Amino acid sequence: MIEGLDKRLQNSRINAGLSRAQIARLLDVSDSLIGLYETGVRQPSLSTLIKLSSIYKVSTDYLLGCENTGNTSLSTQGLTDQQIRALKLTIQCFREKQ
Repeated sequence: MIEGLDKRLQNSRINAGLSRAQIARLLDVSDSLIGLYETGVRQPSLSTLIKLSSIYKVSTDYLLGCENTGNTSLSTQGLTDQQIRALKLTIQCFREKQ
């Protein structure tokens, strides 16, 4: 068993703003199987892990615990163009203060 994979899968799904049922539909599996992955009872196959990393927009290295942080991307789904521009400006301000 890969230590911490279950929690990284669950956190990545939540950060992506997706439900277990949505992931299950995307992978054409049952939502209970996604639950088994996220509780550490089962581990996804390599091909499933690659698909999950793509869906969650994180690297497989992150999911496998080879790197400490995932790609901290934010979903802008449902935001207006003006709201997205405001977020980009806010991020730029934070980067400039470092």
